[in-house]
Amino acid sequence: MKIKKIKKIDYKGEVYNLRVKDGDDIKNNYFANDMCVSNCHTAKAKTLQTIMKKTFGHAHYRLGMSGTYPGENTSEWMAIESVTGPKLISVKAKELMDKGLISNVKVKCLLLQYDDAEFAESVYTIKKHGGGKRALELEKEYAQNSEKRKMFIGKLTNKFKNNSLLLFHNIAYGTELYNYLRSNVIGKDFYYIDGSTTGEKREYIKKQMEETDGNPKILIGSFGVLSTGWSVRAIKNIVFCDSFKSPRIVIQSIGRALRLHKDKEGDKAIVFDLVDQFHSSYKTILYNHFISRKKDLYEKEKYPYDELKIVI
Repeated sequence: MKIKKIKKIDYKGEVYNLRVKDGDDIKNNYFANDMCVSNCHTAKAKTLQTIMKKTFGHAHYRLGMSGTYPGENTSEWMAIESVTGPKLISVKAKELMDKGLISNVKVKCLLLQYDDAEFAESVYTIKKHGGGKRALELEKEYAQNSEKRKMFIGKLTNKFKNNSLLLFHNIAYGTELYNYLRSNVIGKDFYYIDGSTTGEKREYIKKQMEETDGNPKILIGSFGVLSTGWSVRAIKNIVFCDSFKSPRIVIQSIGRALRLHKDKEGDKAIVFDLVDQFHSSYKTILYNHFISRKKDLYEKEKYPYDELKIVI
């Protein structure tokens, strides 16, 4: 990741999350007190190697922190540790929760039951014969075209009494959800963000989402824009409206609920993971994505979770 602009500032306070306040601006890339800081979201291992090699002979200490460090013995893990040395400390989310450093979070896995054996068998057969990509497209299309699924999301949103975030991947689906919820759920203020939303409008929405007076604020936003580097402390509920297998995206998305806030004191932030199970007899692709999330993320990182079957 190439740093396009970096500013030297005189800062004597403590630094949290690699961010400091310079007047009215928040700095993620800066040089202060002989320390260069770059908040390089989504940088690949090769990019980190290039950056680190340029510091040899110049920087006495090179420190890095990540919430989505590559798994051991993977190519990315070996590439990063070739220039940084071994990982020194690993901290689970549960430990940070117990210490009060992040909000307590619980994952509620809602297994949406369609009871459509014919469709489930069809996509399972397509996948079995090498058409995994096509099968996944059909599964997503089925879920996003489901009126019952959309109505369930509306009922769930209607119950929220605090500011909440609904995440989607497909822009057409996100727009449809936004228009549906705005027309059918009362007593909430709705906002929408995707990659085309201007920076000025994003900042305005961000400020609105920090407000806890009046109606609960509901933001329908894309994973791509909001899963990384976007911080609002007042978010109490997150809904995964689209299924994702990527560990980095899922962990970063959960992170949107981890910021401490007075509305979460003595209570838990809730992540609702919507799981599309077309029929219990077939392990289709979206259901297998959930199995991966549960095993490799929720259990590994020790996030408390439970599963609930919902007939829609």
